[in-house]
Amino acid sequence: MRFQHVAYRFAGAIAIGMTFANSAWACPMCKLALETDDPQPRAYMVSILFMMGTIFLLFGAVGAAAWWLTRKEQRSLEAAGYGHLFHNAVTETTAPARMRVGEAQA
Repeated sequence: MRFQHVAYRFAGAIAIGMTFANSAWACPMCKLALETDDPQPRAYMVSILFMMGTIFLLFGAVGAAAWWLTRKEQRSLEAAGYGHLFHNAVTETTAPARMRVGEAQA
């Protein structure tokens, strides 16, 4: 549920950013592409989109694969009966109490 909340906020921020994206007109190649009918500036703009898309796609794929493998491993551990380890790690401490200085260890 929390992921959906963050995703909605992110989508809203992107939508607002795109609404006020007048700074894109400052790009010389974009301005040239809009002023002329020459296909070269448009091709340059499309190539930039492909380069950015490739980076986002790669990072997204690696992140999604890591998330999917983590969830798969957690489910397999829970199915094998080790699910209590996830819950105890958060609610209980397993470290021994600290010893006082000079106290012998039993």
